[in-house]
Amino acid sequence: MIAEKVKKYDPTRCSLKKLCEMVSNYSYSYDDLSELIEDKGYEECTQGKSVAVIDELARLTLFFERMEKKNEENIKDLVDIYVLTGEFCQYAERFKDSIAWFKKAIAVDGVSGVPFHSAATSYMYLGETEKAVQCLELEIGVEPGNYYTYLMLTDLYEKQEKYEQVEETLRNLLARDSDNIQALHRLICFYEKLNPRLDLELLRRRLIHANREFVKLDLIIWTYHMLREERNDEALKFLGERETESPGISLIPLLKAHIYGRMRQYVNKRGELTKFVRLNHGRREFMKTKLDEFEKVFGQKERLNLEKKLVVTKINSR
Repeated sequence: MIAEKVKKYDPTRCSLKKLCEMVSNYSYSYDDLSELIEDKGYEECTQGKSVAVIDELARLTLFFERMEKKNEENIKDLVDIYVLTGEFCQYAERFKDSIAWFKKAIAVDGVSGVPFHSAATSYMYLGETEKAVQCLELEIGVEPGNYYTYLMLTDLYEKQEKYEQVEETLRNLLARDSDNIQALHRLICFYEKLNPRLDLELLRRRLIHANREFVKLDLIIWTYHMLREERNDEALKFLGERETESPGISLIPLLKAHIYGRMRQYVNKRGELTKFVRLNHGRREFMKTKLDEFEKVFGQKERLNLEKKLVVTKINSR
């Protein structure tokens, strides 16, 4: 019955204020309307109403704070609203205010990793690296399963030149997720920087044979290490199979173009770049995103090498 009533309220027609009132006057639970409240909040923020959105959610938190005999669900709702308000403050670039809201969430429920992670993000925007590190360390303490947090923490330790912590954090991540390609890649790069003479063949083989579904960055990393082992043909075969399975992934022809360039098969390289341009509809911003991802692993020099050819390819493909 409640679900049917909620459906009548189209988020494009119902204001955030009205949605919040529906919760505070006990017409609906917050859980029933939480998605509508979040969607409407972001919609109104994009209309330049971020101050009003934050004020409205602040009033909703007061409703829950003043509620007597709160049960577990009420407390969970209050924490969720604290975090959501903090996220809207981030959207409005009010990072100090966002931290205050995340701290409120932590004070009420210190066993959720979300407010720690969100607070760390705000501290990073403010350039307060040490506080960001502390938040991420606390997050891992309460919710150790988010691999992205380990990688963020690794980045911050590197900025602080805390190299022992870099190695320890990556190894802790691999202890939880032995096939994490990004962690293996970062550890290999760390050791190469630390001592270029180290034999990292076993670690690289472990990465290459990792048993997991590749996200885009993983696919770039895997290709990079295959090429480090001079396994060009194997890499092309694998990428070709992935391309057959998912023909719309434009990153694959970009990687194949790079491999063909290494093999001096320039006709094939041009063909792959033409395909890359076509799959991105010739849109510079789409291609830039893929090239940025490529550069993170292969470096600026290899990116520029592809871009030079792309200029000509784009002209000829029109």
